[in-house]
Amino acid sequence: MIYRLLILAFSLGFSFTCTAKPIVTIFTEQFPPYNFSNKGQLQGINLDIVRTLCELAQVECKFELLPWARAYDLVQKNTLSGLVSTARSAEREELFYWVGPLVSSRTFFYRLRSNKHINPTDITQVSAYTLGVVREDIYTELVESVGFKQDKNLLKVAHHYEYINLFFKNRIDLILGSELSLDYQLQQFGHGGKEVVKLVELPVNTLQGNYLAFNKEMPIEIVERFNKQLEKLKAVDNLDAYRHRYVK
Repeated sequence: MIYRLLILAFSLGFSFTCTAKPIVTIFTEQFPPYNFSNKGQLQGINLDIVRTLCELAQVECKFELLPWARAYDLVQKNTLSGLVSTARSAEREELFYWVGPLVSSRTFFYRLRSNKHINPTDITQVSAYTLGVVREDIYTELVESVGFKQDKNLLKVAHHYEYINLFFKNRIDLILGSELSLDYQLQQFGHGGKEVVKLVELPVNTLQGNYLAFNKEMPIEIVERFNKQLEKLKAVDNLDAYRHRYVK
């Protein structure tokens, strides 16, 4: 019956338009201050930026917090989905459409303040020690390129808290952290920045910063809308208002 009514309507010259916003799932991980859960509320510098972009681009977005490896897998399988914050690299370039760059910072190796015997002074010396990283994280590729090897001096885990816990129990020597994110990460597990010492910077010349990565089947018109609105936000204050919500 409905089918016949539609045929009749079209034959009489009626037209139908759809004004509903597309619904996009944005996956993210616990990576403060860029994106994290605070008492059940998802927030963070880059997550706030993306939430604003969804509004400006007139796209309905729902956000889902997952372990990094799970989120990275899902965004490649679900057409109307994205992932924030995602480091952009040559290996990932053709896997996604990219919106950004968003906000990022420099990355360093850190040791416990009490472990004064751990004191590499350049990047060639860091692989003499043990390190923990999140599995499938972009840093995994980078640390392997400077000498770290799984089952030798590199431990791969599912979540940040696993290697941070081992680090403070003196089970691994080093952790990685960005200048913006490390204090947040340590505070989540009852520690603070004064307990660690910044050592050698990890070269990230092959990366282009943090991005919103969209599934490659995302309509390109939506991707373009997001990038256009991001450029407008950057023109105001280079995203400083978003930084200052979390970093003083």
